[in-house]
Amino acid sequence: MQHQGGNSEGRHSILLIHADDRIQANRLGILVSHYGHSPRILDERGLLGGNIQGDGLLISCRRFSAEIRLAMTQGQLLPRILFCDRLTAQQQAELLAQGALVVPHGCGEREPVEQWLRLARAQLAMVQQQQQAQDALKVKLEERRLIEQAKGRLMRHQGLDEEAAYQAMRSTAMAQNHSLAELARRLLQALPA
Repeated sequence: MQHQGGNSEGRHSILLIHADDRIQANRLGILVSHYGHSPRILDERGLLGGNIQGDGLLISCRRFSAEIRLAMTQGQLLPRILFCDRLTAQQQAELLAQGALVVPHGCGEREPVEQWLRLARAQLAMVQQQQQAQDALKVKLEERRLIEQAKGRLMRHQGLDEEAAYQAMRSTAMAQNHSLAELARRLLQALPA
């Protein structure tokens, strides 16, 4: 029975597969091919090669080794699914925070691979969005810090109160078509501490 497979563009996806047992890797390859995906089985060297290219990574293991841990962190741009029933709560939390989907049991012959892939893609997208939001907040905080520093220097050098210094910075930034953060950087370079 052929299931609907492939990725969101409608083409067959290449799923990278690794298992600590060659027979299990072959079973998983057959299983994903039933869903219309093209399996590519990786040995340990291929898994750790650093050039992991595909549309998803599925790992089935009985033991969460250092090699598996490294592989799960290398392919962070891929949806990653780990089938393993011997993970501590901390290991599961670390993997989830990295955007990997953890299935806390061994991979069976009737695994709903397509559902796991959808979940893994959604989880990875969510983690990436959270990272982007976190990065944007860091930039905003840094800009705010620079603006406050520049405002303080302007207050000291020009004898202005806080509101007047802010208004002077704001009107200058608007007149020069710069952001407040860019003006603050320039002021911090121009005014001695």
